[in-house]
Amino acid sequence: MRHLALLPLMSLFLVVGCSDNKVEDHVWKEQTDTIEKAKEVEQLIQNTFQQQKQNVDEQSR
Repeated sequence: MRHLALLPLMSLFLVVGCSDNKVEDHVWKEQTDTIEKAKEVEQLIQNTFQQQKQNVDEQSR
């Protein structure tokens, strides 16, 4: 009889666990955002370096 009382609770967990509602915030969101920002800054630095290198090469011709 006790098992029948758990059936609605288990059904609720099953419905909630299988729902399509995706949570955008997670435990490491701040860290992953920081990593993404660092990747963007790294790309910006690399692009700036390439452009400066190209300018120096053009001036040395």
